[in-house]
Amino acid sequence: MQMFLRNDPVNSPQRVSTPLRIVTVLTIGLLLVAALALALSGGASKAHAAVTWNQIWNDEFNSTAAGSAPSSSNWLYDLGTSYPGGAGNWGTSEVESNTNSTANVYQDGAGHLAIKPIRSSSGSWTSGRIETQNSSFAAPAGGEMAVEASIQVPNVTGNAALGYWPAFWMLGSAFRGVYTNWPGVGEIDAMENVNGANKEYGTLHCGVGSAGPCNETIGLGGTAACTTSTCQAGFHTYRVEVDRSSSPEQIRWYLDGTQFWQVSSNNAGMDATTWSNAVDHAFFIILNVAIGGAFPNAICGCSSPSAATASGIPMLVDYVRVFTTAGGTTPTPTPTPTSSTCTGTYASGVVSSSSTSALPWFKACGWTAGYVILHYTTPNISQQNLNMTYNSSSGRWEYTVNNINPGQVLQYSFTYQKDGLQYDTAWTSWTHP
Repeated sequence: MQMFLRNDPVNSPQRVSTPLRIVTVLTIGLLLVAALALALSGGASKAHAAVTWNQIWNDEFNSTAAGSAPSSSNWLYDLGTSYPGGAGNWGTSEVESNTNSTANVYQDGAGHLAIKPIRSSSGSWTSGRIETQNSSFAAPAGGEMAVEASIQVPNVTGNAALGYWPAFWMLGSAFRGVYTNWPGVGEIDAMENVNGANKEYGTLHCGVGSAGPCNETIGLGGTAACTTSTCQAGFHTYRVEVDRSSSPEQIRWYLDGTQFWQVSSNNAGMDATTWSNAVDHAFFIILNVAIGGAFPNAICGCSSPSAATASGIPMLVDYVRVFTTAGGTTPTPTPTPTSSTCTGTYASGVVSSSSTSALPWFKACGWTAGYVILHYTTPNISQQNLNMTYNSSSGRWEYTVNNINPGQVLQYSFTYQKDGLQYDTAWTSWTHP
């Protein structure tokens, strides 16, 4: 569901990964390999019912207004065929253009979100792709995070389903506004389904864009089949857990409460830096239905969609929920926020650069940041996630926020890279004088 980057195809997100394995290995063989990998990559699985979970975020899609848009406080839209500056067709050869129209993304009035792909009379497709506004979902150090959704994938099978590609997944928060740091920032696919098959694919993408410890562009993935009904015929619970309370750390995938896949920090070839960069940080959540592309094409051995592909069959989402368990101290360096004195890990603050603008800044104390991303909101603007620019004269990273008036509040935080690892700061408020 990501994109190739026009100038850097090797280090860019792509979703041809899983099908390249599937088309060359029989399903039975895959399941045997998955079972063996589960046994070798961290020992016995840990039932998610065995710990006490605290729900920290959810959307139940309970609007009674049929046809209404999802909450703008919870979700933002990905529009068109790429991220800004990204490769066309999201880098996966999918053919739809994503919109914010309630024809494509809407609440059905019966407690569900619907994402509906539609073919026009000319043969072009539109669909929907939404991300959580919140990009701070993370397993605390020494704790766990679970992300769960109840979903009925589009209820279409056979030739009428060729090219359908629904997904429920996460990207590392540092991907926002950058779009060149995949797969190193981590991608966790809680559920993918293609061509109306009764099958879920769960995958971790990480490391480098080709081969490496995460076997890119394939990634580290497993599969499972829906049993009480097909994935298309009813709602099923898709869940992924990031466990930083265990040694080794683990990511576990569940279908209707049963674990079917696991990747651990001590997987063969995995190194601590790759794992930390991909897992030990915050994520945002994505829901979408793509049409066509490398994944469904590889599975069917054809070009999709076809003339037989049905239009207007939605993915229905009953809820999305995020849980955590208590952990130890978050493994971020001790900050020195909102201070001009650089005596800790970093200093940061905001200055009024004009009557209608502000200048947030970030300064590394005695080390060099690989990058710094500013996250901010104002009364006029929803959350923005933007690369800051290094000012060699001031020795700090800076970004000018415009259209903020006296008395208005700027809320901001930073994501920065230090020694190859990524860290997120707490949110801070600043009032324009």
